[in-house]
Amino acid sequence: MIQTDIQELADNQSTPAEAIESLRTRIDEIDDEVIRLLARRFEATHEVGVLKAQAGFAALDASREERQRTRLTALAHDVHLDEDIARGYLEFVVAESKKRHKRLSGEK
Repeated sequence: MIQTDIQELADNQSTPAEAIESLRTRIDEIDDEVIRLLARRFEATHEVGVLKAQAGFAALDASREERQRTRLTALAHDVHLDEDIARGYLEFVVAESKKRHKRLSGEK
């Protein structure tokens, strides 16, 4: 799919520089979308953190993390993304979520 997209861009541009610029514009649009999605994700995890704090639950949920790791690794495989990228993403969002949940619950 990516190779086809690149070929289409190259066919529609008169120079390699124009094709590169088109690709970079697409990359920028994707980055914008990723940031918006991360903001939505952290809004949802904030709500989870508030509920955990109110219920007296720990910030850490190892079984949830393992289910997420399994699910995202499988998704990465299915979409031909390096599984290390999916694991790195998960490590980042889990660490940030834990940090935020601990602040909400007063844990150190």
